[in-house]
Amino acid sequence: MRWPIVWIIFLREVRDQLRDRRTLFMVLVLPILLYPMLGLGMIKLTEAFEDKPRVVVFVGAEHLPESPPAPPLLNAERDGFSLTLFEDPKNAAKIAVKTVPADSDWGKAEERRRRVREGLADVIVAVPEDISERLAASDSEALEVSYYGANERSQTTFLRVDRLLSRWSKKIGDARLAVENKPLDFAEPVRTKANDVASVEEAGATVWARIFPFLLVMMSLTGAFYPAVDLCAGEKERGTMETLLISPAARAEIVVGKFLTVLLASVATALLNLGSMGLTGLRLAGSLTALRGLGGTRALQPPSMGSAFWMLLLLVPLAAFFSALCVALAVLARSMKEGQYYLTPLYLLAMPLVFITLAPGVELNLFFSLVPVTGVALLLRSLMMGEYRVATQYFLPVVLPTLAYGMIALHWAIDQFQKESVLFREAERFHPGDYLRHLIRERGPKPPGGAVLVCFVTMLTVAWFVALFAPQTPLALVIGQFGYVLCPCLVLTFLLSSDPIGTLRLRKPRWEEVGLAVVLVIAINPLQAEMRPWVEAWFPMPEAIQEALKGLTDSLPNVFTAVLVMAVVPAICEEFAFRGFILSGLESGHSPRSAVLMSALLFGFLHLIVSLSQQLINATLLGLLLGLIAMRSGSIVPGIVFHMLNNGLNVVVGWAAGRPEWRESFGRLYRDPERLLYHQHWLALGAVVTAVTLWSLVRVTRESRNREENARDTEIANFDPGRPLRSAR
Repeated sequence: MRWPIVWIIFLREVRDQLRDRRTLFMVLVLPILLYPMLGLGMIKLTEAFEDKPRVVVFVGAEHLPESPPAPPLLNAERDGFSLTLFEDPKNAAKIAVKTVPADSDWGKAEERRRRVREGLADVIVAVPEDISERLAASDSEALEVSYYGANERSQTTFLRVDRLLSRWSKKIGDARLAVENKPLDFAEPVRTKANDVASVEEAGATVWARIFPFLLVMMSLTGAFYPAVDLCAGEKERGTMETLLISPAARAEIVVGKFLTVLLASVATALLNLGSMGLTGLRLAGSLTALRGLGGTRALQPPSMGSAFWMLLLLVPLAAFFSALCVALAVLARSMKEGQYYLTPLYLLAMPLVFITLAPGVELNLFFSLVPVTGVALLLRSLMMGEYRVATQYFLPVVLPTLAYGMIALHWAIDQFQKESVLFREAERFHPGDYLRHLIRERGPKPPGGAVLVCFVTMLTVAWFVALFAPQTPLALVIGQFGYVLCPCLVLTFLLSSDPIGTLRLRKPRWEEVGLAVVLVIAINPLQAEMRPWVEAWFPMPEAIQEALKGLTDSLPNVFTAVLVMAVVPAICEEFAFRGFILSGLESGHSPRSAVLMSALLFGFLHLIVSLSQQLINATLLGLLLGLIAMRSGSIVPGIVFHMLNNGLNVVVGWAAGRPEWRESFGRLYRDPERLLYHQHWLALGAVVTAVTLWSLVRVTRESRNREENARDTEIANFDPGRPLRSAR
């Protein structure tokens, strides 16, 4: 990477963006003008809006007691409630009371039901005829209050009336205690005294901590997408892409220069929008509070300088992630119009990830720290609320994965930029029949890379519906493995590949490769056991899931059935899918190292979504080993053996741990038989054997790749145009 050239491209793109009046207006001018105008408009609408009083009809108000011990419920004019029932007497004008006699049509229950549904009254209170006598006799009485719960106005009016009637009832109770010479606390022996220990700054930080993470995500995404579309798809439409490509700059340098420009626009847009919106929100809160008489703006104090600092710090990795992702998507677009179509799915993916942070009970942990967007939003919320212990613990687990996701997206953008078919593809009409015939007719020995995404999404979709309708039984697990893991990959293999045997790696392995897989399973088991307590501490399993798993394992009749369901079937189905179809498809467009890494990530993500979050790390690491084994052997069999023995060993050990006769011999292997932690010497031996095996796998895989490249280069160098080509059989 030649950074001076990247800097020149960056300055070129920034100058082009600054010359574009639309970009300047959207990034710089609109955030400053939009929110103050919206705020002024809301203030004027609030000034012009008159909140009409809620109508409460009292049927039989003439029966209400007018003398002690019951205090008056209505005022002297009988057009409102008594002022003594309100905390703020100004609120009494918001409820208008209308009284009708009990012998009118309002006295009928069906008539009251009809009229409150038609909106002739928000709430109707039916007063019993004998209420005065019953209250005078220290008895109790019930008032029927009719309201229409499907109407928000009627429902809120009922809540206000219910609160006023409760205060009236308490006053009657206090009057009774006074007549009987009892203290007022006689009927209320225990009271709650609220003591809010939050300071003004902390209360304000709670409000901002709910708002600003959402705004930070949305504004940084918006600020990145439109410049990315203009810099990539816009250049295709303007015809300047060819001029840039024939310059001395490499493709990667061009992409990095565009990425830095989009990053600058994303950060600037987010900062200007957040600043303008924050100032407008404070001004609007103060004005509305003064107009509505709601008291001070205690909860809307400005964010502290510390909160602003953390917001700026976390904006950079978040904007970098969105900028790289938007550049990668914009490169795929043929035109500005097509680029706009990509915005909606991107928003639909980002919004649930940030909305989950607003749900009650969602707190920052290791699992959420690894989730894109969600981890940054939760970390910012913790920092703004002053929870520095939690934020310090998860700061790196949030920032580093976010930067890693951005690097992956940037690498994807560079990879797309290397393909002429992506940069210069023309608009085309889509005919499903022609497209399928083209896929079948032009299929190569390995499936295309896009088919991998189709296969994986199909797995997740089918697994979702299987889990929705099928019970969690052993038979359902077996059917699910064949249904949503094996079947999609087999169908796509025969549909999109001209060499199904090579795609699925159905080759006879050598015995030493199978033996290597067996040795690796035994060597890695102590390391897995040592890692298990850490994973359980990072990803605690809910009790409901523990009970469901226990019920599932208890339903298995014997250990042989458990091995079949938990080890044999998953090993066959998942290896054909991930080390067969998916790994072969990724190999067709990526290096072996990238293919193994991406297949391992997809393998871990499947276990995260379909199975347990606790299996994410373990499945990803095992996916790396299985990918290396498949690359070295060129066969699916060693991976199946490794996968089957690994799962089967865990099942058998778990079964033996519940048998007292087997637990007596555990002391030779385990220093902690309860948690199945191996002795240190077994752990050290397993680590050494695993390291040597991994080195052998990586070395042999690299040498095999080099031999393939040398053979291909030799064939190209010795190519004779005059020699007739051999016909393919």
